Amino acid sequence: MVLFAVAAPGWSQEKQGGDFPLTEGTYWLYRGFVRSSVKGSETGKITHVTWKTEVTRVAVHDGLTIAVVRGMPGDLDWSEGDATPKLSIVIRTRDAKFYLIENDDVKSLLDELDNPQYSWQQVPIDDDWFLQLPLAEGKKFCDANGMKRDDGRYCWVAGPPHEAHLAKVKGIPRGGHVAYRVEYVTLPDDMEFDFVSGIGMVTYGYHHHGTIADTELHLIEFHDGRAAP
Repeated sequence: MVLFAVAAPGWSQEKQGGDFPLTEGTYWLYRGFVRSSVKGSETGKITHVTWKTEVTRVAVHDGLTIAVVRGMPGDLDWSEGDATPKLSIVIRTRDAKFYLIENDDVKSLLDELDNPQYSWQQVPIDDDWFLQLPLAEGKKFCDANGMKRDDGRYCWVAGPPHEAHLAKVKGIPRGGHVAYRVEYVTLPDDMEFDFVSGIGMVTYGYHHHGTIADTELHLIEFHDGRAAP
């Protein structure tokens, strides 16, 4: 279960330039593979996987809308394809910034979800910032130190827009869709996802540069919880 913060009531997609649909009942179904190391092998072992990411609850506090989600794609990283979906937290501010929390703080924050006295404004920090809408090429999401770097490392960085090929994805509205690749590159590894406004992450990848550890996922089905059953 992951906790996502989404737009507060009164914020329309038009005002935000598109949205990350983190409404209760929304889910994404992905298919792909995990590659893991095998002793004595230079290529490792490939395990094919199907993975579900699902919003299970939404709450609003302090101008932040918080959604509980189960199974971020990154839960598969460093596994052999048999990972158990974890709980994480993403907070969305009024200016459409998204913060992902996946550490030991998750359980204590979930315990505060129904507490009207808890100050959620203290929770988002720059270390956890991974996205802001609307996207544009060159936008960076990270802490102050990462922002100062001129090599693009240790920041989530948006690339140029490109066509998203989603015609075979179940539940996607017909028509053309524009995606932005958002990447986070470090010395030992890199992560990336393709984001389509109104749909969310349509691909996810993780690649370690030393010991074999790779995750590759592509969206095969999308269900928008805002739609009528």
